[in-house]
Amino acid sequence: MRKLAFRYRRLKEIYSSYKGNVGGLLNPIKRELLLRLQSEIENVTDSWLTTALKSLLLIQSRLDPEALIWKCMNVLVTTTQLVPALAKVLLYGLGDIFPIENIYSATKIGGYEGPGSSRLSSCR
Repeated sequence: MRKLAFRYRRLKEIYSSYKGNVGGLLNPIKRELLLRLQSEIENVTDSWLTTALKSLLLIQSRLDPEALIWKCMNVLVTTTQLVPALAKVLLYGLGDIFPIENIYSATKIGGYEGPGSSRLSSCR
């Protein structure tokens, strides 16, 4: 259990460090390839990432003016395992939109069938 806790702490540390700049994890050549790939994806998909980003930013910006609290938050639930899901969020430039505490995986790993094994996993 300690190993798992350490792993999640390390994931959270890396995610938090690079959530606004995934290019910092890559060498210059791979960073350029990533930017080119993102541009090609935008062209082929009629800018779906830009549209999704605008929608997610709108949701994130909703504030209750009377109570000065956030009314809405972005939560990501995926059937992908947690580590690849975090990597995808960073690669698509959505790290600032989805705090790591709001990313959940519904995938079970291994043969563990004990109590609570069907719960979502997250880096809390």
